[in-house]
Amino acid sequence: MQISIDISTEDVIKSIKAMDLNDLEKLKKAIIERDIYFLKFKKDKIKNIIDDFKSEGYSDDFLNDLEIGLKKSSIYNENKSS
Repeated sequence: MQISIDISTEDVIKSIKAMDLNDLEKLKKAIIERDIYFLKFKKDKIKNIIDDFKSEGYSDDFLNDLEIGLKKSSIYNENKSS
């Protein structure tokens, strides 16, 4: 059985702060073993995203707007200097 609950970031931080060193090491090990530690988002090429939407039959106007929006988005401009 699996139970899912919503918990705030603040509550997670409070729980971590209450842990002793042994529990923190167990938590760190579990996070690393499950590859859930601060992985960077792996973005696809804009062309591939547009092609995926195009194959689903989206209009040319929508595809154009999508491409412009993606090119302006922070995720695709994070390494460019301002």
